[in-house]
Amino acid sequence: MMSRTVVLMLALAVVAAGVLAAGSSGAANAQRTIGLITQTGADGFFDAVETGGQSAATAVGDHLVVTRPGDARDATAELSAIKSLVAQHAAAIAIDTAKAGKQVLAALAQARAAGIPTLSYETPSPGSVWVNQSNEAQFAQALADALASQMNQRGQFMIVSCLRSAGAEPIVGTWLKLTKVYIQRRYPRMHRVGVAYGDLGNGDVDTHMFSRLMKAHPQLHGLIFLCPGESVIVPPQVIQAHKVGKVFTVGNGATCPPIDEGYFGRSVRLGAEEIVCPGDPVKLGYLTVWAADYLASGHTLAPGSVDVGGPVGTVQYFSQNDELRLGQPLTITKANVAQYAGK
Repeated sequence: MMSRTVVLMLALAVVAAGVLAAGSSGAANAQRTIGLITQTGADGFFDAVETGGQSAATAVGDHLVVTRPGDARDATAELSAIKSLVAQHAAAIAIDTAKAGKQVLAALAQARAAGIPTLSYETPSPGSVWVNQSNEAQFAQALADALASQMNQRGQFMIVSCLRSAGAEPIVGTWLKLTKVYIQRRYPRMHRVGVAYGDLGNGDVDTHMFSRLMKAHPQLHGLIFLCPGESVIVPPQVIQAHKVGKVFTVGNGATCPPIDEGYFGRSVRLGAEEIVCPGDPVKLGYLTVWAADYLASGHTLAPGSVDVGGPVGTVQYFSQNDELRLGQPLTITKANVAQYAGK
């Protein structure tokens, strides 16, 4: 027979185990189900988002349910995915609401009415926490910093904008203004000799841009491409002119990474260009799922710094537009291109 002392020790051990299994509120920490709705296609962008999301779910002890409705925006499939997650009593739902129709937005509103927090990554959505990669100023500064590091912060450079027309995206004009101001203040030994404008990629403006610019500015040392078109077309001209290492370029990589070998890969690998992306989709996925768990656990986001930990670190929350901003643009260079190359 066991002594009274042994019995008492066993009983205390059972009680202690029960205490450790309970949360600070005294209730057991049940595994939460987090829904992440993505898409196929996009050359692997959403694969990276899912990878980051799964990493976050593992870190916080959640079950991540990933749904891929299809290559293009499929409202019927997205509605079905949202309804399924509500039926599963998901703790939170995250979805990219870019071009989402009224039915999808209404379904998200119904989920919130049922007590399920919703999040929209990349694009804002009314009623959902917006998990954003970076804002206009951060992206413009990343372009400028990438060029400055290559040019040793000195010499002549030009900014190349898109086709100058009434239909141009307003964001491009914003990047242009921000880049001008930032470089003038941050890098006084860099001298902008002008702003050039591209075309649609099928005309003489883009296909002969580099030779024309070098003829007008023989001491040109750097180029910033604000639009993906010129980021693809002009750097191969630098290679062809044997100016790699003499004229440096940095370009807008659109929704990268990954980067496509046929568009940017060769230029980056040969050192003719560096590419700036709004952020790392792996970190975007991690932040999205982390925030989903945070909201599902009853927490609210407060304005200012938010310590996420893991690969993300510290981010910022802005209450005026319910934005949780990663704020970490990604620059792809010759040194790290293999890590971010497409399949």
